[in-house]
Amino acid sequence: MDHETLKARTLEQQKKRQADYEVETFGDEVSIDGLQLRLVANVKEAFDAGKLAMRYTPILAQYDLLVGDISADQLRLKGFYRDNHSGEREQRAEALQDYLYEYVNFGAPYFILENLTPKPVKKPSKSGRQRRRRTNRSRNNGGKRTNGSKGGEAKAPKNNAHKKGGQSASQKKRNHQFTIKKSE
Repeated sequence: MDHETLKARTLEQQKKRQADYEVETFGDEVSIDGLQLRLVANVKEAFDAGKLAMRYTPILAQYDLLVGDISADQLRLKGFYRDNHSGEREQRAEALQDYLYEYVNFGAPYFILENLTPKPVKKPSKSGRQRRRRTNRSRNNGGKRTNGSKGGEAKAPKNNAHKKGGQSASQKKRNHQFTIKKSE
């Protein structure tokens, strides 16, 4: 896909999002997609309702804090949980200052929104066939079949010559030697 086609699709997607997610502001209160947000910080007047509508995605509804920074006239959104939330440290509010220092360009405008009504994201249910778990019979019971075997016969053990220091025929085929010659 060429650059122009990609740019056109991106602009089309942003316009669709802007139409789907209307942002309403009342002073420091912001509402989008049924979320009630409060503007906590607005460094260098970075908050722009139009840009937020273009970049918003429903996955952000789960976070307690949303950080938006502007670089090259593009808004980037990142979500953080409260410190009491279990999860990775990088996604908790205690890492917010580190994120601002490390990932936001120095002197770049940014804003922080506090989500007053965080919503847990619904995980899609598995439809159709369930994925079967593999069992490792050789570890669990020495390679013997316990149920479903014919006449209680034990399964023949695999050739484990490579574990005892020897190599099986298939492993000998995989041994390759390479010589690196210096160029003159």
